[in-house]
Amino acid sequence: MQETSNVEMGSARQFRVMLVEKTSVPHGGAEDDTWYRYVLSSGCSAITGWRRGSLQEVTQHATRCTEELNARSRGGTSSWSPRRKKVGSSAG
Repeated sequence: MQETSNVEMGSARQFRVMLVEKTSVPHGGAEDDTWYRYVLSSGCSAITGWRRGSLQEVTQHATRCTEELNARSRGGTSSWSPRRKKVGSSAG
């Protein structure tokens, strides 16, 4: 089991990687792969994910996820955020 955290950027609501641990193969996963479970936390909110790969790869993935979530919460751009729709335009 490995615990790690990101540097908080001035807000208690920033997501951090709380846990990365080896886990059993999830339903439908390849039996010969190594799987890890990770937990991202922000106050009372927690996100749990599963990913196959090495401990380092999964930790890097979880860290990127927190960076993306934190960018979205600051109103910045994120590779996951949809493009903004134009307001006030109508078809016709």
